[in-house]
Amino acid sequence: VFSLSSIFAGILFGVAFLSIARTLKMGTAARNYMIIAAYGFVLFYIAGSASSSQAAYPPYGLISVSFTGLSCYLIYNGVYFSAVSISQDMTIRQTIKKSVMEQSKLLDSIGTAEMENEVQKLVLATARKTSESMTDKTGVEASMNEDDMKAYVQLVIKELDKKPRS
Repeated sequence: VFSLSSIFAGILFGVAFLSIARTLKMGTAARNYMIIAAYGFVLFYIAGSASSSQAAYPPYGLISVSFTGLSCYLIYNGVYFSAVSISQDMTIRQTIKKSVMEQSKLLDSIGTAEMENEVQKLVLATARKTSESMTDKTGVEASMNEDDMKAYVQLVIKELDKKPRS
């Protein structure tokens, strides 16, 4: 009963990480790291439920226990790199928002459509540089791609249009 409950707990942890990964866009780095963490949790609880003394000779439980190191490695890498990837996405979003605010103040007198195009060019260049520098520093690729950045720029521009200007 106790070993089955620990296996069930591992499956629940794995399902939680898989459900979070399912909500993320297909092919992003954060999604892949979440899936790695999910498999690590399931493997860890399965390996932890067995001991080398449970089985008859030769110790069949030894194979299961030997997967503990691999599962810990998968959990660590999955959780750590997904956190780094998500924090990089947040930094990129903050950079985009800050840059759009600055550029919209500068280009307030130009026509709306031209202003949006100009702001998008300048902001995307800044966001690309930020993304590349963070990838160089951490070695982890941000999960935001060019299309996500453009969509977020459009969202911030729409938010600015709704706010009254002073």
